Order: sequence, then C-alpha cells, then structure tokens
Amino acid sequence: MPVCPAARCRRAPGFTLIELAVVLAIVAILACVAAPGMSRTVAARALAAQSAQFMAALRFARAQALLRGSAVTVCASAPGGPPPACQGARAADWRDGWIVFADRDRRGVPDDRSFLLRVQPPLQRSGGVAGTRGSISFTAAGYSTDASSHYLFRPAATLRDAPPPVMVCVSKQGRPRLADRGACA
Repeated sequence: MPVCPAARCRRAPGFTLIELAVVLAIVAILACVAAPGMSRTVAARALAAQSAQFMAALRFARAQALLRGSAVTVCASAPGGPPPACQGARAADWRDGWIVFADRDRRGVPDDRSFLLRVQPPLQRSGGVAGTRGSISFTAAGYSTDASSHYLFRPAATLRDAPPPVMVCVSKQGRPRLADRGACA
C-alpha cells in the first residue's frame, strides 16, 4: 500500500534549485548590462549637483551683496582643516569647496572682520573644478568686480564612458549660467 494516497499527496509549493539558478543567472546578466549605464548616470547627476551648488553659492553671494550694501566674496577653499581659508586669487582648483563671506575691507580673503556666510565642504566624486579665477567678488550693486569667468566641472577619472564636463559661466554683471555646448559666449 502506498504511503501517501494520490488524493492527499501534493507537491510542496516553492521553487526547484534549477529554477532558482536560472533566475539568478538572468539577474546577473541584466546587472552586468545595466552597471556601466548606471555609473554614467550617477556621475552625470554628481556633476549636475556640484555645478548647481556652485551656481547657488554665486547667486546667494550676489543677493547678499545687494542686501548688505557691501562686497561679498566667494573663494576657493584651501585644502586642510579649520579655520576656513582661501587658496588665493590665482588658484584655479575649486574641488576642495568654497567659502562665501562678507568682505568688508575688499581684500578677497576672510579675516577677523569678515562674516562667514557659507562654507561648502570638499566635493565628492569629482574629477576637479578648474576655474579662471580663485575668487569672485560682488559689489553692493551686485556686479562682479572680476572680469567674466568660467568654471569647468569634470567627472571622476575612474569612468571609461564618462559624461561630458559641465561649464558654469559668470558674466561681468555677476550672473551665473550653464554654458551651451561647453563654452562661454
């Protein structure tokens, strides 16, 4: 006599080992195909976020200059720790972040009399930010005291299929914008 009559014996619900192995193989293949496109997307979003943060800092500095009726400066942060310091007017690498401060004596560097308005920490996943100037100062009227300038945000060098760099242009009037086709007109 059979141990289990046909009416009561049923197959246990679930997957067989072969079915599970096939599903895992399909998932692995899809992950390998999607990974390069995903890393490019992440790098493109990082570039967009970094350039947007920079443009927001410039707009904030310009607005603060208008509001305060005095000069406000944005400068490239010097590498290292506190206290916040600028690299200098000729510095061209902004990847260590930037400082926005009220520049009462219009020297272009923060001192004891300067009021720090914002400090941007170093950028993550950055291939560098090359600028034509190490600082940008805005007058009480909102104009840039420095000639028009541009800042090139590059993706991290670890990607083979990297997104194109992003260019931020600052006009003599002090207005930042993203460059069309990677060049300031």
